[in-house]
Amino acid sequence: MRIGADVPGFRSCENCDYNWTSDANQRWILLAAKERGADIFEAFSNSPPYWMTNSNCSSGGQNNANNLNSDYHDKFADYLTEVVKWYKEEQGLTFRTLEPFNEPTTGLWHEFGSQEGCTFTFNYFAMAEVIAKVGAYLNNKGLSNTTSVSIADEGLFEGEMLSIAEISAISIGDHAKSYVSQYNTHSYSGFLRTALFDIAKHDGRRLWMSEWGDWSSKDMSASIKLSEQILNDMRNLKPVAWVYWQVIEHAPNGTYGNDYGLIGADFSNSTIPPDIRLSFYGFAQYTKFIRPGYQIISSDDGDTLAAQDASKKTLVLVCTNKNNASDVWNINVSKFNIGKKSFNTYRTSNDNETLKLLPNTWNITDGILTYESPANSITTWVFNVTQ
Repeated sequence: MRIGADVPGFRSCENCDYNWTSDANQRWILLAAKERGADIFEAFSNSPPYWMTNSNCSSGGQNNANNLNSDYHDKFADYLTEVVKWYKEEQGLTFRTLEPFNEPTTGLWHEFGSQEGCTFTFNYFAMAEVIAKVGAYLNNKGLSNTTSVSIADEGLFEGEMLSIAEISAISIGDHAKSYVSQYNTHSYSGFLRTALFDIAKHDGRRLWMSEWGDWSSKDMSASIKLSEQILNDMRNLKPVAWVYWQVIEHAPNGTYGNDYGLIGADFSNSTIPPDIRLSFYGFAQYTKFIRPGYQIISSDDGDTLAAQDASKKTLVLVCTNKNNASDVWNINVSKFNIGKKSFNTYRTSNDNETLKLLPNTWNITDGILTYESPANSITTWVFNVTQ
């Protein structure tokens, strides 16, 4: 039975040739991102092709059971690395990292489910073996100088820590771990952000927050929740990348609350224009101004993220008022040499403001900028720091 055969893959059966025209929409998004300047790419697997699984289903195993057939560890590693190789040689696109798993121990994935997934709960030996084989195939195909392995995209910080520890403890673990350059974690649940940061730092591995998302809303509530999540992660987990899960998602007839999209689109009706949500602009309050290479610096306010680019002499503060009432902020920038009017201010709020450039009506007096922040708003300050 070919339960998962309708999910596009590059090999539709074990004896089939690779079909590089498969999954055209996803491939278009990938290459369009590259054309528009994206320069760091990661390939990850939600599930092996259905024909490599125990259930013949790419949404998971029977009763959430482990689903990668143990006879296919080699073929799975070969498949993943062959995709990476094809993109590099035929499309000029290099994946910096290759992640064989996605939330492997959460127990969420079961046959006939609505989303691809593959469980590896308490099967850390299989995970270590897949990592080692993926690393070996990258080596054998001449890809290891540009592509390394990332793990484990767990949905729980504590789950990520356990996967790292268990994989490292297995007899082939050191060999497997030698191929790993990056730890990926999802930020949906758990408490031990700082502990996971410490593990990554101790192990000398790059740390990504590789997935988080939440329901859309018509007002600022989704933006505020998104902003608070970023603040908590960046201040405590301290990843070098923070990745939102679903930029655009199907939202028929302009509905809200049933999707994670920063942009809602009715894929069944092309005459309806996409809906750019307030959460899109709330996210842009960070991403438009805190750019790759900026250094996150300390702030004594839990609702403020501070970042600096010393070479460009730029200081960025993103301030979130999560309350239902306005609030007065006294922003101390006395440690920086900033002129009284040498800054710009942008705000997203319920008051028809979407990344709005505000009139520069504030002054810095004795190093303090006083600002009355509207309820449920996100404000970004971009300061020019003089010598």
